[in-house]
Amino acid sequence: MSKCDLHIVSLSVFVFLLNSGTAQIPTTEPPITGPLKHSANPNYFEDANGKPILLCGSHSWNTLQDWGTDGSIQTLDFGKFVSFLKAHGHNFTLIWTTELPRFRDLPVTATSPPDFTVSPQPWIRTGPGTATDGGLKFDLKKFDESYFDRLRTRVSALGNAGIYAGIYLFSGEWLLRFRCATDGYPFSGGNNINGVDDGYRSTSPETAVASVTMTAPNNITALQDAYVQKTIDILNDLPNVLWIVSQEAPEHSLWWNDHLISLIRAYEKGKPFQHPIGYGEVSMDNTKTDLVLYNSDADWVAPAAWLSPPRSCGTGKPVCKVNVNDSDHSYFGMWNDTPQRNRNYAWENFARGNQVLFMDPYVVYYPREHRNMCDTPMNGISRAPDARWDNFRDNLGYILKYSRKLNLANVTPHNTLSSTGYCLAQTPATGAEYLIYAPSGGQFTLDLSAMSKSSKLSVEWFNPATGTTTSQRPVVAGSTSQFTPPFSGDAVLYLADTEGHR
Repeated sequence: MSKCDLHIVSLSVFVFLLNSGTAQIPTTEPPITGPLKHSANPNYFEDANGKPILLCGSHSWNTLQDWGTDGSIQTLDFGKFVSFLKAHGHNFTLIWTTELPRFRDLPVTATSPPDFTVSPQPWIRTGPGTATDGGLKFDLKKFDESYFDRLRTRVSALGNAGIYAGIYLFSGEWLLRFRCATDGYPFSGGNNINGVDDGYRSTSPETAVASVTMTAPNNITALQDAYVQKTIDILNDLPNVLWIVSQEAPEHSLWWNDHLISLIRAYEKGKPFQHPIGYGEVSMDNTKTDLVLYNSDADWVAPAAWLSPPRSCGTGKPVCKVNVNDSDHSYFGMWNDTPQRNRNYAWENFARGNQVLFMDPYVVYYPREHRNMCDTPMNGISRAPDARWDNFRDNLGYILKYSRKLNLANVTPHNTLSSTGYCLAQTPATGAEYLIYAPSGGQFTLDLSAMSKSSKLSVEWFNPATGTTTSQRPVVAGSTSQFTPPFSGDAVLYLADTEGHR
């Protein structure tokens, strides 16, 4: 068995390990019966039963379209991907789409990265004529129903597993960074039979993104709108859907992003479900891009800052956004850091009241800087993920476990209560609870003066490095107390009023 196979453990063995001292990660989620909606606590969405929930999980590039190098596309086993998410206790993923049938310069290697071929695409390749990638030209008036059937089948499979799916409608980053003269991009003139041309010339980099940098509707936006409406028609009745327009689109794509948010909102208004709409980082200065997101009309955002604020509010509607901090935008290069520093990123964001997503290379072979060293890759795609990421993946599941212990309707970031600076809490005189994260471990203080001196709090330590819990005797509330983890390294402390929190 290779090191990349070690994470594939049968469910029975997984449950046995959980019952042998490791922190329990639920292997099933409650059925998803309706779309997420805003809750009274602006940090979180609530489910169809009115219960606030946290979203955490892994996502990867090729979970909808298949990828491969040297023109050889490798089929992904999506059932294994769903099982992988469940095994790590995740409840959220993103479904990517890449607009380029062929792309260049994804930096999977330090020098001369291979070209990747991608299939399927949303439109039928009918010809006559050959596109620049060697395939038939696209007919942008005709959708490839097999693409949308695949999309629905995979989103349904995630929903049946209790996993929410954020649907990328576009990926502006691919236009910005990975275009080439032979990419076959459907909206470039030589690649379709409809006379549509974004004006791309490989010698003029600014033309690569013309299909998303317009400032008013044109013939390309009309086709993009039709594709978005088709996607909504296919998925609207599924309750586990969240939309996200794009990610890392170019700086001048703001009109385009806002236009599509408005289009989705209006088009879903008359349909059975209205799903939350997301806005991913724009490729500009980090402070500026996050303000753009917070001032938009999106429901949720994926920002650029490594650590998201306790509230993500701006001038748009809704005023406050659910913040999903995605390492794809906020933590590039995380593979060069220690496992503890990686965990700091996830737990610090959680303690700030935010959700976390991991840009998981999964089975895409990425030897540059040893990002994803799976065994026996074939045409750039491996048969199993690199187990070096399993502790981080598990910690997203551990975070979800603690989010279910906490009363998310009432807890808010109270980072001045603890000397660590990271604390989620509700602090009534009775029924209080506290979750504290100590990024480096060691002794710290916690202000428990909001509770009476006759109150006691149960004490549970959690070791993120090992997944184990340790209980200690209850502590008396009513003043500032000192705590020292019973292990080295980063630590989580969970306290709850022994009378029970509300």
